[in-house]
Amino acid sequence: MEVGLVGRLIPKDNGRVPAFVYPPNPIFKNLGERKVFESLLPLLSDGDAIFANLEISDPREGDIEIDLVVLLQDYGCMVIEVKGAHITFDKGSWIQSDPSGSHKIDPAAQAKRNMYALRELITSKWSQGVLRSDWIVAFPHSNVVDVRDPNLPISKIIQKDGLEHGLNQIRNLLVNIKTFPLPSYEKWVDVAVKNLIPLAAQETDRESVLGNNYEFIRGLTHERRVILDQLEENNRYYVKGPAGSGKTWLAFEQARRWKRDGLKVGVVAYNRGLISYMLNKNAELPEAEQADWVGTFHDLAIQIGTTAGAPQHYVDEVDRYRDDLISKATSTSDSMKFDAWVVDEAQDFLPSWWEALKLLLRDPIQGKMALFGDDQQQVFGHRAQPEGFFANMRLTENLRNSQQIAKAVSSFLVKPTSARGPHAFEIEYIEVQSDQSTFEVADDVVAELTDKEFWHPGEIALLTTKSRHPEHARMAEQDRNAHWESLWANEDVFYCTVGGFKGLERPVVVLAIDGFHNDAEKDDVLYVGISRARDKLVIVASSEILELLRNRQEDRHE
Repeated sequence: MEVGLVGRLIPKDNGRVPAFVYPPNPIFKNLGERKVFESLLPLLSDGDAIFANLEISDPREGDIEIDLVVLLQDYGCMVIEVKGAHITFDKGSWIQSDPSGSHKIDPAAQAKRNMYALRELITSKWSQGVLRSDWIVAFPHSNVVDVRDPNLPISKIIQKDGLEHGLNQIRNLLVNIKTFPLPSYEKWVDVAVKNLIPLAAQETDRESVLGNNYEFIRGLTHERRVILDQLEENNRYYVKGPAGSGKTWLAFEQARRWKRDGLKVGVVAYNRGLISYMLNKNAELPEAEQADWVGTFHDLAIQIGTTAGAPQHYVDEVDRYRDDLISKATSTSDSMKFDAWVVDEAQDFLPSWWEALKLLLRDPIQGKMALFGDDQQQVFGHRAQPEGFFANMRLTENLRNSQQIAKAVSSFLVKPTSARGPHAFEIEYIEVQSDQSTFEVADDVVAELTDKEFWHPGEIALLTTKSRHPEHARMAEQDRNAHWESLWANEDVFYCTVGGFKGLERPVVVLAIDGFHNDAEKDDVLYVGISRARDKLVIVASSEILELLRNRQEDRHE
């Protein structure tokens, strides 16, 4: 399949080219549609395609939504009308019964109308002649006898007990059509798909495909509430999990809960970009649920009169600020202290920071602390865990990344995880030739995404692994705060380093691998960079790095 469009390629174990599915993560109106879809999907052959809830416009019929469309490269096009619930035939009419009652239906007429509209649409868009097409009705929850209905013969019904043979039924119907031959062009399915995708959603890809995926992930993330319920009896706990496991959402939700309980709550992280997200989310809450303070640890240190946490000395082997930090924290007045701390990206914190946070609690012994981190995400080097007892919980599911990206992410993980995110886009690998600049090639990729694939600039982040992209350097030097505010405006491409973008995401990430700092662990940087992409990832690197990444994934998933 060579369709370079939004869609999902269903992986097959035999290594053949997979079928094309649109939308990539279908949302069905009822269980019946899902059952038919899932019965057909594993049986599709190389070069086939399947559409769910395809919307088209017909000059005579107006707007039409087709439950399922199957394009079979060796057979033709089949339109499927699905009728769930209980189906019977009585006094010359088909009856559909569900908890709301019973009513007459005419599925054959619907299927025929949809088939003719789709056939005319495709025929008008190409030079392959009239497409061999037919229609069929599916009753996934019912078995019916042959009532000899001339409008809906039994051969045109996929029944409950015949779902597993549905594709054979479709093939038999199409192969017996002699009126129209198959298109002469071998890859006619690709052409048909390219003509249907724009009409289905090309103008609203960001709203449909990304919107569906976002809502799907959001629903999974909100399921995490039960974790906080389970940890409620613990004053101090540490939740660890891989990238995309919902840790930041949990941190924010815990701060909201404690604030609602009447506590004075502080939210702290090392990364300024992550804090910019927390500040935005906090401002959206009702005042009574807003955390009392949100900031970086460096901001907190400045507030109590020291400069600990300064980025320029963060990686020093000796913690030069420790003594002054502990002294200032010890002498801080109770009015400036908190009842509870919520710490995100806790793996970034130095030992002295943990000491200071405990001292800045009104009750250093029993005061509440909720920590969220990823001990496999050591971009800034190894940091010791806080001393004392913390209840521990480990998350093992990746909710954020698409299936394709989650597979790449998992190759960097020591502890196994399961991917629950939706299917989206295949990862693209762009090689940088020896006479090319990584940044220039990455810029060309961004131009391709926005100008030819029609991605909105605000959906894209260009991340670098070592040096700042010139645009990143320009914006950060002009106004660092404005640089981070531009991320949340969602209007332009966001430029950042992998380390600076830790804990954040965008639908599309162009990862420009321009080298690694001497004190950085290469695998950790790649792990963080790859996992920042939610739906689409393009990796720009030398042939050596690309080969390393491909081999790593193949070795891990053999």
